[in-house]
Amino acid sequence: MININKVNINKAHLTSINQPVPARDKLEFDQAIQRVEQEIRKLLQNAPPLIRPQTSHLARATGKGIRARSLLACAMDSDGLVTPGAVRAATAVELLHLATLIHDDIIDEADTRRGIEALHVKFGQKIAVLCGDYLFCLAFDLASSISPREADRNKVSVVLPSYFTEICLGEIREFSNTGNLDLNEGEYIRIISEKTAALFEASFHAGFLLSDEPAEVKDIYLTIGKEMGIIFQLTDDCLDFISSKKKVKKPVLTDCRRGVVTLPLIYAMQVDKTLRGKIEKGLTEQELKAAVLAAGGIEYTRAKIEERREKAEQLIAVLRSPGKRDRLEGLLKQAATV
Repeated sequence: MININKVNINKAHLTSINQPVPARDKLEFDQAIQRVEQEIRKLLQNAPPLIRPQTSHLARATGKGIRARSLLACAMDSDGLVTPGAVRAATAVELLHLATLIHDDIIDEADTRRGIEALHVKFGQKIAVLCGDYLFCLAFDLASSISPREADRNKVSVVLPSYFTEICLGEIREFSNTGNLDLNEGEYIRIISEKTAALFEASFHAGFLLSDEPAEVKDIYLTIGKEMGIIFQLTDDCLDFISSKKKVKKPVLTDCRRGVVTLPLIYAMQVDKTLRGKIEKGLTEQELKAAVLAAGGIEYTRAKIEERREKAEQLIAVLRSPGKRDRLEGLLKQAATV
Protein backbone atom coordinates (compact mmCIF):
# COMPACT_ATOMS: atom_id res chain seq x y z
CA MET A 1 0.00 0.00 0.00
CA ILE A 2 1.31 3.42 -0.92
CA ASN A 3 1.40 6.32 1.52
CA ILE A 4 1.22 9.30 -0.80
CA ASN A 5 2.56 11.55 1.94
CA LYS A 6 5.85 9.63 1.73
CA VAL A 7 6.21 9.84 -2.02
CA ASN A 8 9.31 11.90 -2.69
CA ILE A 9 9.31 13.35 -6.18
CA ASN A 10 11.69 16.11 -7.14
CA LYS A 11 9.68 17.56 -10.02
CA ALA A 12 12.45 19.99 -10.90
CA HIS A 13 14.90 17.17 -11.63
CA LEU A 14 12.86 14.52 -13.41
CA THR A 15 14.83 12.71 -16.06
CA SER A 16 13.88 10.40 -18.85
CA ILE A 17 14.54 6.75 -18.08
CA ASN A 18 13.79 5.36 -21.52
CA GLN A 19 15.96 5.90 -24.52
CA PRO A 20 14.46 8.80 -26.47
CA VAL A 21 12.06 8.29 -29.34
CA PRO A 22 12.25 10.98 -32.04
CA ALA A 23 9.52 13.59 -31.60
CA ARG A 24 8.41 13.13 -35.21
CA ASP A 25 7.39 9.53 -34.39
CA LYS A 26 5.21 10.47 -31.44
CA LEU A 27 1.46 11.02 -31.48
CA GLU A 28 -1.08 13.24 -29.77
CA PHE A 29 -3.40 11.34 -27.43
CA ASP A 30 -6.44 11.53 -29.74
CA GLN A 31 -4.32 10.45 -32.69
CA ALA A 32 -3.05 7.50 -30.69
CA ILE A 33 -6.57 6.41 -29.74
CA GLN A 34 -7.62 6.61 -33.36
CA ARG A 35 -4.57 4.59 -34.37
CA VAL A 36 -5.42 1.88 -31.79
CA GLU A 37 -8.99 1.64 -33.08
CA GLN A 38 -7.75 1.44 -36.68
CA GLU A 39 -5.17 -1.20 -35.82
CA ILE A 40 -7.70 -3.38 -33.99
CA ARG A 41 -10.16 -3.13 -36.87
CA LYS A 42 -7.43 -3.97 -39.39
CA LEU A 43 -6.18 -6.96 -37.42
CA LEU A 44 -9.71 -8.32 -37.02
CA GLN A 45 -10.73 -7.76 -40.63
CA ASN A 46 -7.47 -9.14 -42.05
CA ALA A 47 -7.10 -12.20 -39.87
CA PRO A 48 -6.20 -15.51 -41.58
CA PRO A 49 -9.08 -16.60 -43.88
CA LEU A 50 -9.83 -19.61 -41.68
CA ILE A 51 -10.94 -17.37 -38.81
CA ARG A 52 -11.79 -14.15 -40.64
CA PRO A 53 -15.61 -14.57 -40.56
CA GLN A 54 -15.44 -14.64 -36.77
CA THR A 55 -12.97 -11.78 -36.32
CA SER A 56 -14.81 -9.67 -38.90
CA HIS A 57 -17.97 -10.16 -36.84
CA LEU A 58 -16.12 -8.87 -33.77
CA ALA A 59 -14.97 -5.82 -35.75
CA ARG A 60 -18.60 -4.76 -36.19
CA ALA A 61 -18.76 -3.42 -32.65
CA THR A 62 -16.25 -1.67 -30.42
CA GLY A 63 -16.06 -1.19 -26.68
CA LYS A 64 -15.30 1.86 -24.58
CA GLY A 65 -11.55 1.30 -24.80
CA ILE A 66 -11.04 2.40 -21.20
CA ARG A 67 -8.00 0.15 -20.77
CA ALA A 68 -6.33 1.39 -23.96
CA ARG A 69 -7.11 4.99 -23.02
CA SER A 70 -5.65 4.41 -19.56
CA LEU A 71 -2.45 2.96 -21.02
CA LEU A 72 -2.03 5.83 -23.47
CA ALA A 73 -2.74 8.44 -20.80
CA CYS A 74 -0.08 6.89 -18.56
CA ALA A 75 2.36 6.76 -21.49
CA MET A 76 2.03 10.50 -22.22
CA ASP A 77 5.34 12.30 -21.91
CA SER A 78 5.89 15.82 -20.58
CA ASP A 79 4.73 17.17 -23.95
CA GLY A 80 1.53 15.13 -23.89
CA LEU A 81 2.73 12.78 -26.64
CA VAL A 82 2.91 8.99 -26.82
CA THR A 83 5.20 6.63 -28.72
CA PRO A 84 4.24 4.07 -31.38
CA GLY A 85 5.12 1.40 -28.82
CA ALA A 86 2.35 2.67 -26.57
CA VAL A 87 -0.10 2.30 -29.44
CA ARG A 88 0.99 -1.33 -29.93
CA ALA A 89 0.74 -2.04 -26.20
CA ALA A 90 -2.74 -0.48 -26.03
CA THR A 91 -3.83 -2.54 -29.02
CA ALA A 92 -2.48 -5.69 -27.34
CA VAL A 93 -4.37 -4.95 -24.13
CA GLU A 94 -7.64 -4.39 -25.99
CA LEU A 95 -7.21 -7.60 -27.99
CA LEU A 96 -6.56 -9.50 -24.78
CA HIS A 97 -9.66 -7.96 -23.22
CA LEU A 98 -11.70 -8.96 -26.27
CA ALA A 99 -10.40 -12.53 -25.95
CA THR A 100 -11.52 -12.70 -22.31
CA LEU A 101 -14.97 -11.40 -23.28
CA ILE A 102 -15.37 -14.19 -25.84
CA HIS A 103 -14.59 -16.79 -23.20
CA ASP A 104 -16.75 -15.02 -20.58
CA ASP A 105 -19.74 -15.04 -22.91
CA ILE A 106 -19.41 -18.78 -23.42
CA ILE A 107 -19.26 -19.40 -19.66
CA ASP A 108 -22.12 -16.96 -19.01
CA GLU A 109 -24.18 -18.29 -21.92
CA ALA A 110 -24.66 -14.65 -22.94
CA ASP A 111 -26.48 -14.04 -26.21
CA THR A 112 -25.18 -10.54 -26.96
CA ARG A 113 -22.03 -8.50 -26.46
CA ARG A 114 -21.51 -4.83 -27.31
CA GLY A 115 -24.90 -4.73 -28.97
CA ILE A 116 -24.27 -7.60 -31.42
CA GLU A 117 -24.78 -11.34 -31.33
CA ALA A 118 -22.23 -13.11 -29.15
CA LEU A 119 -19.59 -14.98 -31.13
CA HIS A 120 -20.44 -18.41 -29.72
CA VAL A 121 -24.13 -17.91 -30.53
CA LYS A 122 -23.45 -17.00 -34.15
CA PHE A 123 -20.65 -19.46 -34.91
CA GLY A 124 -20.68 -22.08 -32.17
CA GLN A 125 -18.69 -22.60 -28.98
CA LYS A 126 -15.72 -24.49 -30.41
CA ILE A 127 -14.79 -21.91 -33.00
CA ALA A 128 -15.45 -19.11 -30.50
CA VAL A 129 -12.96 -20.65 -28.05
CA LEU A 130 -10.36 -20.98 -30.79
CA CYS A 131 -10.99 -17.39 -31.89
CA GLY A 132 -10.39 -16.21 -28.31
CA ASP A 133 -7.17 -18.23 -28.21
CA TYR A 134 -6.06 -16.64 -31.47
CA LEU A 135 -6.60 -13.15 -30.04
CA PHE A 136 -4.59 -14.08 -26.93
CA CYS A 137 -1.67 -15.09 -29.16
CA LEU A 138 -2.05 -11.97 -31.27
CA ALA A 139 -1.86 -9.83 -28.13
CA PHE A 140 1.39 -11.54 -27.10
CA ASP A 141 2.87 -11.02 -30.55
CA LEU A 142 2.05 -7.30 -30.43
CA ALA A 143 3.55 -6.89 -26.97
CA SER A 144 6.76 -8.60 -28.06
CA SER A 145 7.07 -6.26 -31.07
CA ILE A 146 7.62 -3.15 -28.96
CA SER A 147 11.09 -1.74 -29.51
CA PRO A 148 13.47 -2.11 -26.52
CA ARG A 149 14.47 1.53 -26.92
CA GLU A 150 10.91 2.50 -25.99
CA ALA A 151 10.77 0.47 -22.79
CA ASP A 152 14.16 -0.73 -21.71
CA ARG A 153 13.61 -0.59 -17.94
CA ASN A 154 11.45 -3.71 -18.03
CA LYS A 155 10.29 -4.93 -21.40
CA VAL A 156 6.54 -4.70 -21.81
CA SER A 157 6.67 -8.16 -23.40
CA VAL A 158 8.04 -9.51 -20.11
CA VAL A 159 5.70 -7.58 -17.81
CA LEU A 160 2.36 -8.23 -19.52
CA PRO A 161 2.34 -12.07 -19.48
CA SER A 162 2.40 -12.19 -15.67
CA TYR A 163 -0.77 -10.13 -15.62
CA PHE A 164 -2.38 -12.36 -18.24
CA THR A 165 -1.74 -15.35 -15.97
CA GLU A 166 -3.29 -13.51 -13.03
CA ILE A 167 -6.42 -12.76 -15.06
CA CYS A 168 -6.86 -16.45 -15.88
CA LEU A 169 -6.44 -17.42 -12.23
CA GLY A 170 -9.04 -14.84 -11.25
CA GLU A 171 -11.51 -16.31 -13.73
CA ILE A 172 -10.88 -19.78 -12.32
CA ARG A 173 -11.24 -18.51 -8.76
CA GLU A 174 -14.57 -16.88 -9.64
CA PHE A 175 -15.82 -20.06 -11.32
CA SER A 176 -14.72 -22.14 -8.30
CA ASN A 177 -16.86 -19.92 -6.05
CA THR A 178 -20.02 -20.18 -8.14
CA GLY A 179 -22.95 -20.50 -5.75
CA ASN A 180 -20.71 -20.00 -2.69
CA LEU A 181 -22.98 -18.06 -0.35
CA ASP A 182 -20.23 -18.10 2.31
CA LEU A 183 -18.02 -15.85 0.19
CA ASN A 184 -17.03 -12.76 2.19
CA GLU A 185 -16.09 -9.29 1.04
CA GLY A 186 -12.34 -9.77 1.38
CA GLU A 187 -12.39 -12.96 -0.65
CA TYR A 188 -14.51 -11.31 -3.31
CA ILE A 189 -12.14 -8.34 -3.61
CA ARG A 190 -9.30 -10.81 -4.12
CA ILE A 191 -11.22 -12.46 -6.98
CA ILE A 192 -11.93 -9.21 -8.81
CA SER A 193 -8.41 -7.93 -8.14
CA GLU A 194 -7.23 -10.79 -10.34
CA LYS A 195 -10.13 -11.20 -12.75
CA THR A 196 -10.70 -7.55 -13.63
CA ALA A 197 -8.24 -5.25 -11.91
CA ALA A 198 -5.16 -7.11 -13.16
CA LEU A 199 -5.73 -5.96 -16.75
CA PHE A 200 -6.18 -2.37 -15.60
CA GLU A 201 -3.00 -2.60 -13.56
CA ALA A 202 -1.25 -4.12 -16.58
CA SER A 203 -2.39 -1.14 -18.68
CA PHE A 204 -1.05 1.35 -16.14
CA HIS A 205 2.19 -0.59 -15.74
CA ALA A 206 2.81 -0.78 -19.49
CA GLY A 207 1.93 2.89 -19.87
CA PHE A 208 4.41 3.80 -17.16
CA LEU A 209 7.15 1.75 -18.79
CA LEU A 210 6.53 3.54 -22.09
CA SER A 211 6.53 7.01 -20.52
CA ASP A 212 9.33 9.30 -19.41
CA GLU A 213 8.29 9.12 -15.77
CA PRO A 214 10.90 8.58 -13.02
CA ALA A 215 11.20 5.10 -11.52
CA GLU A 216 10.06 6.20 -8.07
CA VAL A 217 6.46 6.75 -9.20
CA LYS A 218 5.98 3.26 -10.63
CA ASP A 219 4.05 1.99 -7.60
CA ILE A 220 1.71 4.95 -7.81
CA TYR A 221 0.77 3.98 -11.35
CA LEU A 222 0.25 0.35 -10.39
CA THR A 223 -1.94 1.26 -7.42
CA ILE A 224 -4.10 3.65 -9.45
CA GLY A 225 -4.56 0.94 -12.06
CA LYS A 226 -5.57 -1.66 -9.49
CA GLU A 227 -8.00 0.71 -7.77
CA MET A 228 -9.57 1.72 -11.08
CA GLY A 229 -10.01 -1.93 -12.01
CA ILE A 230 -11.72 -2.77 -8.73
CA ILE A 231 -13.91 0.31 -9.09
CA PHE A 232 -14.82 -0.73 -12.64
CA GLN A 233 -15.88 -4.21 -11.49
CA LEU A 234 -17.86 -2.95 -8.49
CA THR A 235 -19.65 -0.53 -10.83
CA ASP A 236 -20.42 -3.42 -13.16
CA ASP A 237 -21.76 -5.40 -10.18
CA CYS A 238 -24.21 -2.60 -9.45
CA LEU A 239 -25.22 -2.22 -13.09
CA ASP A 240 -26.00 -5.93 -13.30
CA PHE A 241 -28.79 -5.29 -10.80
CA ILE A 242 -30.06 -1.85 -11.76
CA SER A 243 -29.33 -1.24 -15.44
CA SER A 244 -31.00 -2.50 -18.62
CA LYS A 245 -29.78 -4.68 -21.46
CA LYS A 246 -30.35 -1.83 -23.90
CA LYS A 247 -28.20 0.58 -21.90
CA VAL A 248 -25.20 -1.66 -21.19
CA LYS A 249 -25.44 -3.61 -24.49
CA LYS A 250 -25.20 -6.97 -22.76
CA PRO A 251 -27.51 -9.16 -20.65
CA VAL A 252 -28.26 -8.02 -17.11
CA LEU A 253 -28.82 -10.09 -13.97
CA THR A 254 -26.32 -12.56 -15.41
CA ASP A 255 -24.54 -12.88 -12.06
CA CYS A 256 -27.80 -14.00 -10.46
CA ARG A 257 -28.39 -16.45 -13.29
CA ARG A 258 -24.89 -17.94 -13.05
CA GLY A 259 -24.78 -18.08 -9.27
CA VAL A 260 -21.94 -15.55 -9.10
CA VAL A 261 -21.91 -13.91 -5.68
CA THR A 262 -20.96 -10.21 -5.90
CA LEU A 263 -20.58 -7.47 -3.30
CA PRO A 264 -24.20 -6.15 -3.43
CA LEU A 265 -25.43 -9.66 -2.63
CA ILE A 266 -22.76 -10.32 0.00
CA TYR A 267 -23.81 -7.18 1.85
CA ALA A 268 -27.53 -7.89 1.41
CA MET A 269 -27.15 -11.31 3.05
CA GLN A 270 -25.35 -9.67 5.99
CA VAL A 271 -28.24 -7.25 6.50
CA ASP A 272 -31.14 -9.61 5.72
CA LYS A 273 -30.45 -12.81 7.64
CA THR A 274 -33.39 -14.54 5.95
CA LEU A 275 -32.12 -13.94 2.43
CA ARG A 276 -29.72 -16.88 2.30
CA GLY A 277 -32.45 -19.34 3.17
CA LYS A 278 -34.72 -17.85 0.53
CA ILE A 279 -31.98 -18.16 -2.09
CA GLU A 280 -31.36 -21.80 -1.17
CA LYS A 281 -35.08 -22.55 -1.48
CA GLY A 282 -35.22 -20.71 -4.81
CA LEU A 283 -35.77 -17.10 -5.84
CA THR A 284 -36.49 -15.66 -9.25
CA GLU A 285 -34.01 -13.14 -10.63
CA GLN A 286 -36.45 -10.32 -10.03
CA GLU A 287 -37.09 -11.45 -6.45
CA LEU A 288 -33.37 -11.58 -5.75
CA LYS A 289 -32.90 -8.14 -7.31
CA ALA A 290 -35.66 -6.71 -5.12
CA ALA A 291 -34.13 -8.26 -2.00
CA VAL A 292 -30.66 -6.85 -2.75
CA LEU A 293 -32.09 -3.38 -3.41
CA ALA A 294 -34.20 -3.49 -0.25
CA ALA A 295 -31.21 -4.48 1.89
CA GLY A 296 -29.11 -1.58 0.60
CA GLY A 297 -26.62 -3.70 -1.35
CA ILE A 298 -26.29 -1.14 -4.12
CA GLU A 299 -25.83 1.80 -1.75
CA TYR A 300 -23.15 -0.08 0.18
CA THR A 301 -21.26 -0.97 -2.99
CA ARG A 302 -21.51 2.62 -4.20
CA ALA A 303 -19.97 3.77 -0.92
CA LYS A 304 -17.06 1.36 -1.45
CA ILE A 305 -16.63 2.68 -4.98
CA GLU A 306 -16.47 6.22 -3.64
CA GLU A 307 -13.84 5.28 -1.02
CA ARG A 308 -11.58 3.79 -3.67
CA ARG A 309 -12.25 6.64 -6.09
CA GLU A 310 -11.08 9.18 -3.51
CA LYS A 311 -7.91 7.16 -2.91
CA ALA A 312 -7.19 6.95 -6.63
CA GLU A 313 -7.82 10.69 -7.04
CA GLN A 314 -5.27 11.46 -4.34
CA LEU A 315 -2.67 9.37 -6.15
CA ILE A 316 -3.47 10.90 -9.53
CA ALA A 317 -2.96 14.34 -7.99
CA VAL A 318 0.68 13.41 -7.28
CA LEU A 319 1.49 12.98 -10.97
CA ARG A 320 3.45 15.81 -12.55
CA SER A 321 1.55 16.40 -15.80
CA PRO A 322 -1.74 18.37 -15.67
CA GLY A 323 -2.80 16.86 -19.00
CA LYS A 324 -2.17 13.34 -17.75
CA ARG A 325 -3.99 14.04 -14.50
CA ASP A 326 -7.01 15.35 -16.40
CA ARG A 327 -7.12 12.29 -18.66
CA LEU A 328 -6.86 9.85 -15.78
CA GLU A 329 -9.42 11.69 -13.67
CA GLY A 330 -11.86 11.51 -16.57
CA LEU A 331 -11.28 7.78 -16.99
CA LEU A 332 -11.66 7.25 -13.24
CA LYS A 333 -15.00 9.06 -13.32
CA GLN A 334 -16.09 6.87 -16.22
CA ALA A 335 -15.14 3.70 -14.34
CA ALA A 336 -17.04 4.81 -11.24
CA THR A 337 -20.27 5.89 -12.95
CA VAL A 338 -23.17 3.72 -11.78
